[in-house]
Amino acid sequence: MPFFSIVIPTYNRARLLERTLASVFAQEERDYEVLVVDDGSTDDTLEVLSRLGERVRVLQQVNAGPGVARNRGIEAARGEYVVFLDSDDLWFPWTLSSYRQVIEEHGSPTVVMGTSVTFRDESELARAVREPVRASPFADYLASALDRTPRTACVLAVRTEALRKVEGFTPLRIVAEDYDLLFRLGTERGFAWVRSPVMVGYRQHHGSESTMLEAAHQGMAYQLMQERLGRYPGGPERRRERLEMLLYATRHVSHVMVDHQRMDLALDLYWRGLPFHREVPRWRYLLGFLPKVAVRRLAHVVRRR
Repeated sequence: MPFFSIVIPTYNRARLLERTLASVFAQEERDYEVLVVDDGSTDDTLEVLSRLGERVRVLQQVNAGPGVARNRGIEAARGEYVVFLDSDDLWFPWTLSSYRQVIEEHGSPTVVMGTSVTFRDESELARAVREPVRASPFADYLASALDRTPRTACVLAVRTEALRKVEGFTPLRIVAEDYDLLFRLGTERGFAWVRSPVMVGYRQHHGSESTMLEAAHQGMAYQLMQERLGRYPGGPERRRERLEMLLYATRHVSHVMVDHQRMDLALDLYWRGLPFHREVPRWRYLLGFLPKVAVRRLAHVVRRR
């Protein structure tokens, strides 16, 4: 049985997938299996994968989104830990060995989370250097509420049995399915945040600003609804920790939307989160956000005249 199962969902990214897999095969840690879940690609992805032989296990499905694809990988995983990697991102040679060092030094926590560096051209990753492994341990994920850790699937290593226990990712096509997963894993024993070295190169793509903002709004609205319906673990005793995390992200996203003149989305998030912000409370946000929206809207109108 391998120690790691690397799950890579992919859709029409044959060329980028080749680079991603090359970064996997360059790992110092060798105790792993690779599962690529083809999410209904129509390019030459399957031809590329066929050339790799037994180095990769290929799973196929009709196009259903990354959450469903990752769940297929979780179901088929034979490793003790599942590590997620997107098909356009890159690992450094030390990534898996650093995950394993943290796992062994911190009592096999349920969730280990690394850090990433963004890039558009691969040459930018040459700036990343291998630093000593340094991690912050917590009793569980919710216990890290006041430590503003990054939260994204591409930097996660999670015990396979825990992923199956919470039934993996939501099958819904939403942004922030990784945040939702982490909340549902929130009370599982052991969480470690790897502060150094950097673990993942996160590839940035040019895209529609409007589409990205709408997707971010959709993901935050979903999480607020899940909390409102009481679907995250920890009960009333851990509610404050959940709200610290959830509302921090809500405030950040709503301010970004104001900066990009999407007042409709920003105000919708404000009203959705209002009861929670009153409960915490966050008076600076509650009292300052609406005037900020009004000032930015007025300034925008004046500039257009």
